[in-house]
Amino acid sequence: MVPCVPTIRSRMLKDFVSLIFPRMCLVSQQPLAKGEHLITTQAWLEMPKFNMSETNLSLKRRVYSFAPIDQAWAYYKFSKHGKVQKLLHALKYQNYPEVGELAGKWFGQALRQNDSLRDIDLIVPVPMHKKKQKKRGYNQCDFIMWGLSEVLEISWSTQVLVKTKNTDSQTQKNRIERYRNSYHAYAIRKNANIKGKHILLVDDVVTTGATLGACASLLLAGGCRAISIAALATPE
Repeated sequence: MVPCVPTIRSRMLKDFVSLIFPRMCLVSQQPLAKGEHLITTQAWLEMPKFNMSETNLSLKRRVYSFAPIDQAWAYYKFSKHGKVQKLLHALKYQNYPEVGELAGKWFGQALRQNDSLRDIDLIVPVPMHKKKQKKRGYNQCDFIMWGLSEVLEISWSTQVLVKTKNTDSQTQKNRIERYRNSYHAYAIRKNANIKGKHILLVDDVVTTGATLGACASLLLAGGCRAISIAALATPE
């Protein structure tokens, strides 16, 4: 029984530290219970979600106006100052990339029973320019993709698309300007094996759909059989 003593003591110490300095939920700022990671179960349940059993028609229409995509799914319903925005803020600006992987797994679990996914060959993230990625330290879309891939058991690749131009913020541009700006900012990598494949293109939050539309247009022109969309969040 002696070998168990250090383990018991370390657990007791860990529990004591958690009692004095409780780990806080990134969304609700409430203490995390034992077994909870980053986000409380309550906060996760309260975040507004879309129906995963069918394509998100609003999202599909936005992207389809730029490129003929096949299916489109979004997990969270985004609203300013809401719980989902807090989640995305932690993911993108507070150095919590693991939030993306965790949310990607939840997204994947919700999508798992959707028959349309059986046709997907490869999951690809919307890339970030190398300068911006170096500054942030990671591309949040990669982590979302990894979570989806693990649960859905579909292969992934970060070697399909590349962002060649470090574009300025698009918040002041209209949807057509955003599309033109995005279309000339991305490219397909030379050795990307995409011909005849149905790709699931992953982004974190989608507003106009211009970036996804530009990437989808490039991939279809490059020989993809079909493009579907998975966005972690989008407005209703």
